[in-house]
Amino acid sequence: MVADTAVTPKTVYVSEPGLLDFVADIWAGKFFILIGAVLGLVAALVFFSMAQPQYRAEMLVGPAERGTGPDIQALLPENSSFAVQYLVNSIGSQDSNDYIRFEHMLRGVSVASRIIDDKAVKDGVARAGLFGAQGVPQQYSADVLARFLDKHVAVQPVGTSPLRRIVFSHPDKDFALYMLQLLYEQTDALIQQDIRSKTASRAAYLQQAIQDTTHPDHKRALTSLLMEQEHIRMILDMDEPFAAIVVEPPSAADKPAWPRKTIFWPAFLLVGCFFGFFAFQMRKAIKQSAA
Repeated sequence: MVADTAVTPKTVYVSEPGLLDFVADIWAGKFFILIGAVLGLVAALVFFSMAQPQYRAEMLVGPAERGTGPDIQALLPENSSFAVQYLVNSIGSQDSNDYIRFEHMLRGVSVASRIIDDKAVKDGVARAGLFGAQGVPQQYSADVLARFLDKHVAVQPVGTSPLRRIVFSHPDKDFALYMLQLLYEQTDALIQQDIRSKTASRAAYLQQAIQDTTHPDHKRALTSLLMEQEHIRMILDMDEPFAAIVVEPPSAADKPAWPRKTIFWPAFLLVGCFFGFFAFQMRKAIKQSAA
């Protein structure tokens, strides 16, 4: 009687490729890598021939300073009326609110409707684009211009400060500087116009209410509220920035910020080498599978 003998399969251990194997593969596929590098450089030449250089213009803005005078609260009596306290506290908060409005209205439809008839703006929009001029849209309107501003104009925070860096990139450096200054002026002017209109209507109402009121406490409260409107009107009549001030005027470097040759040339070269080595590895794998 012959006993059954189990056949144990032979285990084959395959070592993982190491650094020397990788270097050997690179040397073996140097021809493919060289071809990939050449193709990468050709692709870089095509890219730079199609790319339209972009100049980066920047402007630094901050909230307008309207409370640089002495502390008014120190001059008030301890039993000052609620209206006077409201007047003192509202000056600082109004500054903040107007600055927030400025930040969000800068790229909005309201500002776009004020600059849409500017021929320089229309020509600048037509010449914008990363790869050649994009031209003026057929339906050129304030909404289209607002979308253009929202896409090309960036409002960036500066650390934890209330300052904001406004950035605009365009093939024409002079237009980029002009556009930032124009956006700042028109946005602040639009806020001033809105505040001036509201202040006039409030002042007229308060003056009429003071005349119709006989109670002395009510008259004093209304007078304090009227003083607040006169304070805002006085600031508007100074013809100074109302919502935001320019901390650093628009500026741009002499050289384009995009495309950066020191970044794109090596990137295209490395990508070409990678694809060349990848093609060599695929060819090697196909030969091994066929064998």
